[in-house]
Amino acid sequence: MRQGKIFKAAGGFFSLRDEEGVEFTCRARGILKRNRHTLMVGDEVIFQPVAEPNYDSAGEGVIEKVLPRRNSLRRPAVVNVDQLAVVFSMKNPPCDWQLASRLAVLAEQEGIPVFFCFNKADLITADELEEIDTLLMPFPYTYIHTSALTGEGIAMLKNNLACRCSVFAGPSGAGKSSLLNVVQPGLTLKTGTISEKVGRGKHTTRSAELLPLDKGGTVVDTPGFTRLNFVDLEAGELAHYFPEFADLRSRCIFRDCRHLDEPGCAVRESVGKSINPLRYEHYRFFMEELNRQEVY
Repeated sequence: MRQGKIFKAAGGFFSLRDEEGVEFTCRARGILKRNRHTLMVGDEVIFQPVAEPNYDSAGEGVIEKVLPRRNSLRRPAVVNVDQLAVVFSMKNPPCDWQLASRLAVLAEQEGIPVFFCFNKADLITADELEEIDTLLMPFPYTYIHTSALTGEGIAMLKNNLACRCSVFAGPSGAGKSSLLNVVQPGLTLKTGTISEKVGRGKHTTRSAELLPLDKGGTVVDTPGFTRLNFVDLEAGELAHYFPEFADLRSRCIFRDCRHLDEPGCAVRESVGKSINPLRYEHYRFFMEELNRQEVY
């Protein structure tokens, strides 16, 4: 028996690397299927080799057991990650700030650290960049400006990714694959264009895959999306996933304050000061959405 990590899944086959980096293509043992245990990219598994690799093909094996997961993302569907890199373009297409906040909430729900990468910096002027930075002040997460074309921010991005298992997530057209092609030359990931009709990117990445980096660690380039739904999240829990609220919640007059219209709400009183107005707007929108879900 050996231990390995799944780096790709397709058609009932799972590509994995053992602890020495040797690649195997495996099927899951029948009992895992009968127990409806869904194997995912990032899973640490115990497998039984049935054929060792040779010079032109990977080895073969059978996955016997899945080890406990540290965390799990539903979309993108990846497990055991160290951080989430939320990638959005600043222009062409413009950034969907609400979707960016939604991704951050989903990561916070799983206890996964987040940083933001605002891409295509070469497409905006210095004044436009200043407007975006002003819009985000204050912001509870680290963020960097990047450009696959000019190389801006690439060195910092490489440092952020080194020696970690990172997930690149964001909408189609944000430039995730283009950035990774610059971060790790030789990947030759397929990149797409922006649809002039709908102003969104076309899907180029079809499935999640763990890609090794020269500086150590791995990164997952995931399929893009334009919509994400909250799952297993109650309205009363939402405030816990806005980290900028953490030091303020205990100062509210009401213990069960939802930070909407209650008097003496320290969170609401801090909007425009220590809390970004746009982020608070997203919080209110998400609360309405979750309250509707609870009614139905």
